[in-house]
Amino acid sequence: MTDIYTTSQTGPAHVPTGVPGLDAVLKGGLLPRAVYIVQGGPGEGKTILANQICYSWAADGERSLYVTLLAETHHRLLRHLQNMAFMDNRHAGTSVVYESAFDILRMDGLEGVLRYLTRNGKRQKASLIVIDGLFALEENAASERAFREFINDLSVYADVVGCTILLLTNSKRDAGSPEFTMVDGWLHLGSDEDQSRTYRYLQVRKFRGSDFISGRHMSSITSDGFKVFPRLEAVTGELESAQMRDQRLSTGVDGLDRIIFGGIPYSSTTLLVGPTGVGKTTLGLSFICQSSEEEPGLVFGFYEDAHRLRRRATALGLDLGSLIDNGAVEVIHRTPTELLQDQLAEDILEACRRRGVKRLFIDGVDAFKQATINVQRLGRFFSTLTAILRCEGVTTIFTAELAEIVGGAHGLQFPAVSAIAENILLLRYAELESRLYRTLAVLKMRESGFEPYVYEFNLGVEGFRLGERMERTEGVLVGRPHRQPLSGGDDV
Repeated sequence: MTDIYTTSQTGPAHVPTGVPGLDAVLKGGLLPRAVYIVQGGPGEGKTILANQICYSWAADGERSLYVTLLAETHHRLLRHLQNMAFMDNRHAGTSVVYESAFDILRMDGLEGVLRYLTRNGKRQKASLIVIDGLFALEENAASERAFREFINDLSVYADVVGCTILLLTNSKRDAGSPEFTMVDGWLHLGSDEDQSRTYRYLQVRKFRGSDFISGRHMSSITSDGFKVFPRLEAVTGELESAQMRDQRLSTGVDGLDRIIFGGIPYSSTTLLVGPTGVGKTTLGLSFICQSSEEEPGLVFGFYEDAHRLRRRATALGLDLGSLIDNGAVEVIHRTPTELLQDQLAEDILEACRRRGVKRLFIDGVDAFKQATINVQRLGRFFSTLTAILRCEGVTTIFTAELAEIVGGAHGLQFPAVSAIAENILLLRYAELESRLYRTLAVLKMRESGFEPYVYEFNLGVEGFRLGERMERTEGVLVGRPHRQPLSGGDDV
């Protein structure tokens, strides 16, 4: 899988790992002739990560030697790997060779293991050697000095024969230990808890000879294998702006286009804010239904799948179904459960780039807040995401919930988004004589003038229709007596 992020091509030649996201963090991959420690507790993914690299290299014609020390049997190891998408049985035992050096370690110590690696690495013509169980070597070393000399000899061997060596360990020794000071790189795999939620992460603690993206990056282990989700704001780099257009995109609502002087500015970000059921999704669908094969659209949502959106659009007189069928619009639905914010950003950017999307509707931006581990990141994260979309010529509409249904303050519950949204539209309910009316007001249009009034709107078989301007009397939004009140039910 190709990373969506741009990696540096400067400095020493890197060898891609084939692990999605990891090469972006390492600015291209591993360096040849180097020794790396992969550290992590039981179940953190060390074995899966190392095997995934082995089979990725095997697909490119390289050979690997996987050596176990005090680990599970090779039969059990291969049985557990069978469910992984990267596992290719054609390479097992040929391009990826599994051997045990436990008996050699027990009888001949570290010197015997080193002789074994030298002999078998040459015999297998291995470009990559994995030693699974570095802690066993540490425990069997006659002294700290002997262990340090072993690590040094490994480094010399890797440099002389031109191979890369991965040392897997669950040892909790720290950065002052000799193995960490002498190797070329150190990857730490860990997990933590956020209340009842457990999440995985990868952190590069050391990487000689090349730049890398520091800090924690969320990761996951699925049937596809190990995957890293680099922090979006850390890996984006310099952005090249798309050619700007002095163009407006229709919202699909004539009256709304009129009060914002022609439509939404090209490649801008618009936030639709309002309580549940007021009509935010309807307005977003009106916008997305203006898509075409030349300017495709994307709906990225968390609460309604394509089938429900089709049914809703049909009730509103919007031909979303035909646009989906002919490929002008794609609907991607993600259940807001255990998702990670960088994972969501990757999905959005990949879909936009794959189809050249120009209209993007993200329904339920609040789900990003649920997906974040560090809330303080949200401002930087959304600033980067919207900057990328803007530079790629994507005009984006988000929806965000307001806590109150009627009355109350207008305070936005998601300041990280409202701060970077260029345009903000407020959709609310107004109460009049025990009746509810839907209202719309433009709070902000960064690149455009707009009419600063409150308007009534209605939802029905003709879609989202903007009505007349409301009048403010005695501090209450009121309408003229002949107006029809809001019909019963939720958002159509």
